[in-house]
Amino acid sequence: MACAATLSLALAPHAADGWRAELDRRLAALQPERSAEYLALAEDVMDRASTAPAPDVDRALARQLASLAGALDVREMGRSAALFLVDHAAADADRSRMLALAMLLDPSSDARVEAAERSEAVMSLVRAFALYRRGEGTRAKEALASSGAAALLERHPEILKGGSARFRADCEAMRTSGAPAMAQSQVDGLHSLAAGSIAGAPRSWSEALARVGAGPLPEVDLNDPRGLFGVDPNRCIWDGKGWTERQAAPLVMPAPVTVPAAKPRG
Repeated sequence: MACAATLSLALAPHAADGWRAELDRRLAALQPERSAEYLALAEDVMDRASTAPAPDVDRALARQLASLAGALDVREMGRSAALFLVDHAAADADRSRMLALAMLLDPSSDARVEAAERSEAVMSLVRAFALYRRGEGTRAKEALASSGAAALLERHPEILKGGSARFRADCEAMRTSGAPAMAQSQVDGLHSLAAGSIAGAPRSWSEALARVGAGPLPEVDLNDPRGLFGVDPNRCIWDGKGWTERQAAPLVMPAPVTVPAAKPRG
């Protein structure tokens, strides 16, 4: 994300209709409990960016606003923010991650469960091969045994001929022979398999590779809003120059309980 000094350039005058004053006012009014307002402002900033004095800076501000909206409330605003960022991502890797997130947060429960299961299987297989390439045979076998990764490997012989049986045999052999080498085509197959699980399950790994390339593998963890959207949700207050941390809610101490003294008997 752009630094605060750069983002402040987005506040340069846009037009005589008072857009700068409106932008100043709306930025200053943003509060984390009203996350939808961050996304609404992001849409307005992006709509006007093409006519702004510094279009790229305004677009960066819009992406920051949308990212904050999603990070502040992943369950309610995450999908809308992700779809906005799919349309306006600055890099293909960001677009892939947002596509994955939007799929997982789809309001259709069947689609969400299917996407989550597919994503978990792919990521388990990716982890298994990462351990495999490092020579950690025991942990690699454990990763292969989780989330349907072994069944997924059986359906993709281009990654490893012999499938899960060959994988386990290689892991056993690592005790004496070390980690086996993987060809670049096998690594590309892993990359494209992950991309395919996000971009609509292409018919083959080569089709997926042609579609998105062998870039970094996208990962999605709904419990990590900062990692998902690349922003710190605690730094969500605009002070006129940049984003600052929100104030912690004051602690409300319960009133002391007074126990009446016991009356003397007799």
